[in-house]
Amino acid sequence: MEQKEEIEDVTTELNAETVEVPVELEPDVEQLTTVLQEAQAPETPPQEKDEIIASAKNIAAALEMIKDSTVPVEVREDVIGIVKQVTSVLEAASDPSVPPEEQALIILIVQRSTTVLKLIGDPATSPELREHLINTVEQLNRVVLRRSHGANMRGSSPAQGSLQSEMTIGVALASISESETSDGDRKGLAETADEASSSLQATSDPRVSEEDRDREQKELDEKMTRLEKRLEETAAAQGLPDAAAGKAAEVCANAMFKSVPEPKLIGGLTDLTPAKWDTEGVKDYWKSQESGNESLDVQAQLQNNTFDNSPFDVARLIPKLAGFVPADKLFGTVGTPGLHCLKSALHLDRQGVAAGTWVEKAQEMA
Repeated sequence: MEQKEEIEDVTTELNAETVEVPVELEPDVEQLTTVLQEAQAPETPPQEKDEIIASAKNIAAALEMIKDSTVPVEVREDVIGIVKQVTSVLEAASDPSVPPEEQALIILIVQRSTTVLKLIGDPATSPELREHLINTVEQLNRVVLRRSHGANMRGSSPAQGSLQSEMTIGVALASISESETSDGDRKGLAETADEASSSLQATSDPRVSEEDRDREQKELDEKMTRLEKRLEETAAAQGLPDAAAGKAAEVCANAMFKSVPEPKLIGGLTDLTPAKWDTEGVKDYWKSQESGNESLDVQAQLQNNTFDNSPFDVARLIPKLAGFVPADKLFGTVGTPGLHCLKSALHLDRQGVAAGTWVEKAQEMA
């Protein structure tokens, strides 16, 4: 019910913006409202609904910015271009031919990338930072759009863990938009993400020769390693949170539910789920809420599109999640919420419960 109301509210906001947006954006705003309405279908995973709603809110704020005469014309034109790209990506992702797992990741990437629209339009944003952000978002959108249209993405088929680089660049954009990120880290992340997205675009461009594509792929691998390192440094600068065991586990689980592909979660958490979930089958792990320091109340959508919740033992869940994403990939996968994962692992370690490679990383940052 809450999601339905949010969709109605943001749809109303978009409809109001349509009256004053540039004529060239009217079809895009209409398409976005269509995506929102289609997201209300019972079979749409709630995690995807959340991300579509958040993306629409970010775009609505961008439309408000476009009307602001104090924003430089060239910046408004760049934002208009990004809004058109984003709506195209969301429309392409909704095509039935796109595998559900890939569709979910594309929607998440869109949500993360639209978080920087406000920063792009902020007069206080330096021209250099704005240029990096615009380049990154545009390059990322082009790559994702090519994938949605069925372009051949070398080494990135759904069976091989598709969209990994795109996901990490999306995480970088989301981290840049966070108020806790320092100006220095924001600048470094933006520059590195721009470089990585440029190489990623080249590796997906059918016009690039085989030889050049191989060279770009090697450069991309190196740039993605640097970007993951920068994401870890950005998180480390904030330090481990002062969070109790239950809260740390809640934030960690929610970040993992959002970022880890659903088939991986469903297959890996089978022995933690209640019998009724196993009988019907889980469709989407949505969110969790702390229930004391030893348990999380986990809500999921089942295959029959009903919702149910069940207690999960933190001491069993967190080690499972740590097995899905090792510490060296944690911040490139979930961003700064990974700090709560490390904190949770540290709490468990003090109880004698091992949580993979997260404990050693937590000890480094403690």
